[in-house]
Amino acid sequence: MLRIEKILVTGATATIFLLPSVVHADAAVPTLVYNFTYSSNQNVTARDSSTSVESVATDALAGGTNGISHYSGSLTDKGTMTVQVIGKQQDGGLIVAISETGQQTRRAPPATCVVYGNTRVICDPNKTVYSEEYTLLRFLGINFVDPNNIDAKRHWQITQDSPNLNITADYVIGPTTTSDVQVSEARKIRQSGGGSLTTDVQTKIGYDMSRTLPTTVDEYVTQRHDNGVAGTSTTIYQTTLQLVSDTIPKT
Repeated sequence: MLRIEKILVTGATATIFLLPSVVHADAAVPTLVYNFTYSSNQNVTARDSSTSVESVATDALAGGTNGISHYSGSLTDKGTMTVQVIGKQQDGGLIVAISETGQQTRRAPPATCVVYGNTRVICDPNKTVYSEEYTLLRFLGINFVDPNNIDAKRHWQITQDSPNLNITADYVIGPTTTSDVQVSEARKIRQSGGGSLTTDVQTKIGYDMSRTLPTTVDEYVTQRHDNGVAGTSTTIYQTTLQLVSDTIPKT
């Protein structure tokens, strides 16, 4: 049995507001193509709702598994993602269209999204956007690597808070002797309501400063969902991305 939890990627609302952007049919639209790999592995411990907490505790002491079931499942895929840069909003958001073509199940037609340098992502709620697509979208915003935000320890932090959601992401940039730099991300997401959902993300990003875009991404996600007496689940997600072609000019 496989029951994949959706990775929480942004605290933004689902509604998307786009300013008009005119692209002529004969105009060359800047396009990025990435190869991707994706995998998820989930382990679930579920408790029968008809089993009381007291009986489960008693049975556990006796070495039994009364009312408790264990499930596991996995999913893997690989393929390509294509991103077209459509335009820019007045608030600095970059308007893009992203699509995914996996060899197995991860397939999604183009969806319009707006991405920001603070990793905020807003996508068309009527379109399918997979978690691995959000992984890429987070790092496509203008000024994702902004020298003005980097402290003396080559670090910067991004936070997004709401009543039921807390996102904290720490970034450290490596040597900047060339336009190609390495950025590490440690991202923590805490969500309350409907059980406790915690997501810990460790990411390594190869970033081209001359084109302000990620060239490689290696993300490892551990997500834990605690439903109290109803059970728990732990899911490990792994995503890799590698830029294979682009029409973005170097500055």
